[in-house]
Amino acid sequence: MLYPRKQLDIRWRDLAAAAVRCLLPSDLSGSEAQVCRTFAPDRPVLVTFAVRAGFDLFLKAQGWPEGSEILMSALTIREMADIARKHGLIPVPLDLNLGKLAPELSAMEAAITPRTRAIVIAHLFGSRVEMEPFIAVAKRHGILVLEDCAQAFTGVEYTGHPETDAAMFSFGSIKTATALAGAVIRLKDAHILEKMRALQQEYAVQSRAEYFHLIFTHVLVKLFTIPLLYGLFYRACVWFEKDFDQVINAVRNLPPEDEEEDLALIRKQPAAPLLAFLLRRLQTFNTQRLRERRELGKQFAQALPAGMTCLGTAAPFHSFWVFPVLVEAPERFAAELRAYGFDATTAGSALSVIAPPPGGKFPAPENLRAAHRKLLYLPVYPEVPPRARPRLQCALHEIQREAPHLRVIDARRVYSAQLRTIHSPRTVSDIREILLQAHRENRSICLMGTTHNLGGHSFANGAVALDLKRFNRVVSLEVPGRRITVQSGITWEKIQETVNPAGLAVKAMQSDNNFTVGGSLSANAHGRDLEFSTVIQSVLGFRILLADGSVVHASRTENAELFRLAIGGYGLFGIILEVDLELVENSVYQQSSEIMPLASLPEYFDRKIQGDPHARLFIARPSIAARGFLDDTIVTKWRVTPARPKNIFRLDHERNVRRDRFLFALSRKYSWGKALRWHAEKFISLHPPRGGFVSRNNAMRPPVSAIKMFDYHSPADTDVIQEFFVPVPRFLSFMESAREVLRESQMNLLGLTIRYVRPDTESFLSYAPCEEALAAVLYLNEPLSPEGWAKSNALTQRLTRLAVQNGGTFYLTYAREVEPDDLRRAYPKIEEFFRQKHRFDPENRFTSRFFEFYTSHFVVRRAAAGG
Repeated sequence: MLYPRKQLDIRWRDLAAAAVRCLLPSDLSGSEAQVCRTFAPDRPVLVTFAVRAGFDLFLKAQGWPEGSEILMSALTIREMADIARKHGLIPVPLDLNLGKLAPELSAMEAAITPRTRAIVIAHLFGSRVEMEPFIAVAKRHGILVLEDCAQAFTGVEYTGHPETDAAMFSFGSIKTATALAGAVIRLKDAHILEKMRALQQEYAVQSRAEYFHLIFTHVLVKLFTIPLLYGLFYRACVWFEKDFDQVINAVRNLPPEDEEEDLALIRKQPAAPLLAFLLRRLQTFNTQRLRERRELGKQFAQALPAGMTCLGTAAPFHSFWVFPVLVEAPERFAAELRAYGFDATTAGSALSVIAPPPGGKFPAPENLRAAHRKLLYLPVYPEVPPRARPRLQCALHEIQREAPHLRVIDARRVYSAQLRTIHSPRTVSDIREILLQAHRENRSICLMGTTHNLGGHSFANGAVALDLKRFNRVVSLEVPGRRITVQSGITWEKIQETVNPAGLAVKAMQSDNNFTVGGSLSANAHGRDLEFSTVIQSVLGFRILLADGSVVHASRTENAELFRLAIGGYGLFGIILEVDLELVENSVYQQSSEIMPLASLPEYFDRKIQGDPHARLFIARPSIAARGFLDDTIVTKWRVTPARPKNIFRLDHERNVRRDRFLFALSRKYSWGKALRWHAEKFISLHPPRGGFVSRNNAMRPPVSAIKMFDYHSPADTDVIQEFFVPVPRFLSFMESAREVLRESQMNLLGLTIRYVRPDTESFLSYAPCEEALAAVLYLNEPLSPEGWAKSNALTQRLTRLAVQNGGTFYLTYAREVEPDDLRRAYPKIEEFFRQKHRFDPENRFTSRFFEFYTSHFVVRRAAAGG
């Protein structure tokens, strides 16, 4: 059972009646006249396809000169501001009083200029703004007043203030008394009405088939908002790893957030069945439900936990069309609330905050910007049964008091932090505003992506965290130039989906494609490619937001030092915004594997892999079974081939996940399970599916993601990774000693893979700075106890020193409490790294547990005091 975020305000019999009207003949003009008489018999009224269509018609009828200004409530439907701009007008946002959800009169007065033509005041969330003071100011300055009542219909007892020039009411899909589409515009001037009607009559009429399709869609929506079915629908989205909010928005047919309004889609006359059904909705309006909704909203607003605010409760009238509250980390709060059986959303409507026009002439709506980041819509409506309401209130109090939505933990489940808040920005302006707010409040910032980190690199106690997963657009793709520009929160998987149709692939990336680009750059991740082993080799440049609020471009020729520091800099130098990546041909490879003793690997690698001009990818997996422990090894390579099997370039998806997880689980608990898994891996490797043919993109989205393999939750233990890089000539010596160390430790080794890493002289903290290296990636099962952690830490320290003694390094991404001397030997530039960190970010605005732990061991503080 999951109570949905909102119920459609429509009965099954109403949907049936709407469908019948699509089948029966009806009079378009007659139905419109009846709607107008029913809505406001003594006033000029026009029925339009949507409020946006009515607003568009109003602006066309006015014909104001280009460059005219129109004041608007800063929180409104994004498309309303788009429509004003398309008419050559300049939207000027007015910040709102959050209690009344109304602009301040002083702000209105200050914003009026000789170019101001009108003010649009939105009645938000079911509240109603007291209009008389604004009308008085408007009359004094000779400007028009429009009411956006899309969210505020409460029956024909209120059709807008008599003195406003237009009042626009929506009957769209989620509105009160919905007709699934349509709007009613009450006007003051009959002459404007005639001009708008004449303009609308030039439009095509919405077809009956289009309206019938809308009805059918909403039958499905209403069906799936039955709490049991809605809960199953949510579980299905989780199962198939689909973004629940994005699926809901797709069903509602909401445009993407960055997509401008297409006026052609709304410039149409409403269909005759829509008009007939709208008349029915007006004539049968349910006043009893409205009273219940208002009373329930008042009760919940009064019973909210401390620190949680319901918007608009100080307004003179509030019908609680939705129930908006302000909470920290609203998306994570919603996730916690779903565990109690109640859906909530940050995407309950298409509202956004209007940015002021450039030039600094008008102030930004800072009040609303801060509030909008905390906005969450709760399922407070009469259809939630009385027996469930106390449970919802209890859930709100528990989450607010215990704040599980602000607690984060690393994938190893050792390091944790209590954050101040978590923001999920979607635009560069959102990110910059969060940084400025952190400056004002003197708070540190951490950066989060898909949160697979193991060393606490993306959080610190009391910090403000930026979850960048929704900052994930493809900015541009240049196919001839083999170049793509993306926002840093995008995953490699989405990039692959974008470039694959063009026959292109990423030049260098890690072998798992479900990490964000920003996270991979911050760790300078590596994969299985023999030529392009580290992510930095794919990067042509990036834009980064620095601690002082400036945005600079960094590349090998521009701000080159910052380029080297930020890639592999763990988010400590700024927020990477957009990344330019180099692409290569999506070649076809053929996979082949051999079984050999580990001692034969260096010679085989030199002769059959590096000596093979067609070899492109490589990985080796020694056995973890007791017999042949870290000796018998599967060596796999992928060679480029001219073969083009059928459908070879179609993007594959993960296969046999359940089978491989099952084998992995057996090997986690039983020694015989390790042997069984080893034999299974040998057979699968020697008999690859589809003859071993695979495209480059599919080779970099392996059949089973290691991350998903380690999606393991147990109160007793967890799976972790450690990685060591050792120069090729000394790798066998390292592995022979490591074999004995692992045996002595009696740690539960789940796997070990070997990869190749080319020398990297570009990134400042390079893990392969001087010579070619082989990487040993260890997968370990670790008890969740002080004894287990101590044992695992002791093993890691021994392996770290062993790698360093053999001229190698370790991967800082998985670093624990490494001894400072070992860290210096592996990363001789570490002190200079911290000094550069202080130079670029003297206030330590960007931080993490990793930074706070290691900076105390070096000279940063003394340097800061002396500088």
